[in-house]
Amino acid sequence: MKFLFTSCLRRYLIPFLLILCCFFYACKNDNPIQEQLPAGVKVLDPRLDLSVAVEDPDIVTPVGIAIDKRDRVFVLESHTHLQPKDYAGPDGDLIKVFEDSNGDGNLDKTTIFAEGILEGLNLAFSPEGHLYLVTSREVWVFYDSDGDGVSEERQKLLELTKPDYVYPHAALLSIAFSPDGWMYIGRGNTGSDLWIMEGTDGNQVSGFGDGGNIIRAKWNGSEVEIFSTGYWNPFDLKFDDYGRLLVADNDPDSRGPNRLVHAVQGSDFGYQSLFGGSGIHPYLAWDGELPGTLPIAVPLGEAPSGLLNANFAALPADYQDQMLCTIWEESNIVRVNFREQGMSLTGEAEVIVQGGEEFRPVSFASDSKGNIYFTDWVIRYYPNHGRGKIWKMTTKQDVPLLKRSEMYQAPVQDKMQPLLSLTTATWEDILKHLVSDDPFEVHAAQMAMGQHPAKIQMAAKDNHPSIRMAALLTAMRSGDESMEYLVRDFLRDKDAEVRKMALIWVGSAQLTAYKNEIETVLTAGPVNNDLFQTYLETVKLLQPEFVNAYQSREITRSNTLPRSLPEGFVSEIVRDASKPSGIRVFAFRYLEDLGAHQNFLLSFLEKNHESEIRLETVRTLQGLPDKAVAAKLLEMALDTSNPEIIRSDALAVLAAQPLDDWERIIPLLDTSEENIRTEAARYLRSKISRPEVREAFEKRKDNASPPNAFQQQLLLGLEQQMPGRPDKEEEALWQELLEGKADSERGRRVFFSNTSLCATCHQMDGKGGDLGPDLSQVGRSKDRRGLISSILYPSAEMSPEWQGWYILLKDGNRLDGRQIDVGNNDIKLYTQSKGFVSVDKKDIADYGMIKASLMPDGLEQRLSDQDLRDLLAYLQGNP
Repeated sequence: MKFLFTSCLRRYLIPFLLILCCFFYACKNDNPIQEQLPAGVKVLDPRLDLSVAVEDPDIVTPVGIAIDKRDRVFVLESHTHLQPKDYAGPDGDLIKVFEDSNGDGNLDKTTIFAEGILEGLNLAFSPEGHLYLVTSREVWVFYDSDGDGVSEERQKLLELTKPDYVYPHAALLSIAFSPDGWMYIGRGNTGSDLWIMEGTDGNQVSGFGDGGNIIRAKWNGSEVEIFSTGYWNPFDLKFDDYGRLLVADNDPDSRGPNRLVHAVQGSDFGYQSLFGGSGIHPYLAWDGELPGTLPIAVPLGEAPSGLLNANFAALPADYQDQMLCTIWEESNIVRVNFREQGMSLTGEAEVIVQGGEEFRPVSFASDSKGNIYFTDWVIRYYPNHGRGKIWKMTTKQDVPLLKRSEMYQAPVQDKMQPLLSLTTATWEDILKHLVSDDPFEVHAAQMAMGQHPAKIQMAAKDNHPSIRMAALLTAMRSGDESMEYLVRDFLRDKDAEVRKMALIWVGSAQLTAYKNEIETVLTAGPVNNDLFQTYLETVKLLQPEFVNAYQSREITRSNTLPRSLPEGFVSEIVRDASKPSGIRVFAFRYLEDLGAHQNFLLSFLEKNHESEIRLETVRTLQGLPDKAVAAKLLEMALDTSNPEIIRSDALAVLAAQPLDDWERIIPLLDTSEENIRTEAARYLRSKISRPEVREAFEKRKDNASPPNAFQQQLLLGLEQQMPGRPDKEEEALWQELLEGKADSERGRRVFFSNTSLCATCHQMDGKGGDLGPDLSQVGRSKDRRGLISSILYPSAEMSPEWQGWYILLKDGNRLDGRQIDVGNNDIKLYTQSKGFVSVDKKDIADYGMIKASLMPDGLEQRLSDQDLRDLLAYLQGNP
């Protein structure tokens, strides 16, 4: 029996157990590639495989990568990028060639193609098959006539002759080729320094205070010219299959998101280094906010570094016509899914590879089989550090693939033809296209208008503001002094946008002859806060100290040029009773050092001044907490001879004031004016712990249904729920609940109140905080449904520009804010309470992105139904 059992065991059970083990092993290893990846690296598209092709010490600190027609992988190995003290590597950067010598799919042969390179950044093969190198200040072409993988000749084609010093991440950065004989070079902002770039034929282009550019020249380095401008640092650029040049651009410190843009001839994307690194200035745009600038195609994460036309790779079919992009700071790779939008495109980015702290992807290339290779700097440490990887990405078998394009094939121009054809359009067609809603169509028509200089004067008098704007922009860009006389009429234009751009023309070109005429923009038509701020900045740019410094170029860093308003300039506007009260109201918002102006501000509260001035004074005093100010505001709130709006706003501002005798507000709960008793109740909600306040609220509470604005404040003060409120998740019911009569003036007080805290982080019309986005134009970008959704679910839709970050300190404290920069030794955040803060890395336990919005949940719980209706009316700009 024992023998029989043993025999059966051997014959049946053991094979069964082997099969079972194999089954469990297969289930456990359903993604063996994923298990082989370094810690923290995840492939989020399960159809893709990822493997390390080469790693340190065979490759260290790699940046640019390019693959030739023989599938040899050329990699730029950096050794001179912020080289640390006592660095043990070579004195110059190397271009290494990695080759699969035996066809087994592995890069097993290495040669040195070139060496002795200083601050190399990028590589690309031209359609002719020559390797081009971009360094921080030069563009070179290398020749390998015998094809042995070692260059025997090199030629310098382009050079930044100024400035004398460049930071490697803000100078020459990227390169791409078009089949018509042009190469395109991405130039960073050179830290706002004066720059000059020279080609092989001696031709030069230059700039001072402009943004980064896309510069183009012939393949031999001749005929250099500026193709596009207004960038921060355009780290990579690639053509798609339709002739569109797409550029991955980093963002200024306080602006975002990083962006993918569609560059076309003459395009301007809005950044100028003259106005500092924050990107916040009325002369600047980041998403097409200014006339004459173009918008973002796709928002990207922090520090996009490399692009790849997906059509060059053997990727899944749904990657057709997409781009891949490395996001260095966020340790990931995204696919950018495009869709047509007018004459251009837009789209979204989706993460397909997510890495950990030791995954810093930089540049892409693909071979003839469609395999993708990309370089990895590995760690977030800018100086050369001896680490590095080259990754290989492929698509799994049996996955349907996209229709590939040949790497060296000329891109077709069919999607670009509508834009290109406008350059030869008739005058009548140009005028028709100028009034389009498509900014790319308008841009092309404006470029075409430049071909008809004799008709610019006629267009400047056209009835349509878009045509007058085009005439202004064309004349401004031409630099033709004979057209400058047109600015006089533009300063008097009835359209506020035209007047604003006229100011920008005068300030940018320092047209000091019109210095005494720019004030006409404030009286020629309606004025808004944006126009007034632009006026003040233009005054600064026309001061002799700035003009002389700008024109002499003795100070080579443009963002340090002296610029200030004449002493007392804004306060004189406030004091000048001969000026329209509307203009003086805007001036209040730009008064500095309110404490120094306290006495004259208090004098404007007297009844001999216009109500508009008195009201703006009350609102300005919110930023000046002081017992004397509080006493005066209380006096105004109690004075029944004052207009209701002034009394109501005085009560609202008192919430931020040190008021001793606040009990005098309690009788205002019985006034006949609903706005006043509502604001009195809102103020007293913070005192509900006092017996006399609770008693006053209980005494005046009734059971009217629905409760009015005043009764709702009492309910909130007594910590009672609003009757009939739906659950938070029932958005449709909230939309219905918040329909009804609203008061935008009351909504303004809600926005700036201590109960909503909106103004702590957001601005409206030049007032408020700047941790969150300016909401002055939010009513144009979001409909009512979108605004309600943003209040109820602040984390549901977050723009990358306002992504929150946290820093957890080793002492247990935590900081939340907007991430400004992660440096070698510190991290900078912009916080609500402290503004800009810099934290030493040695004091940090952890940091990263906040999943939820910086805007806290539960705003609707602090506000009544009527508060929310009024707030929506204010945000939408409704009366």
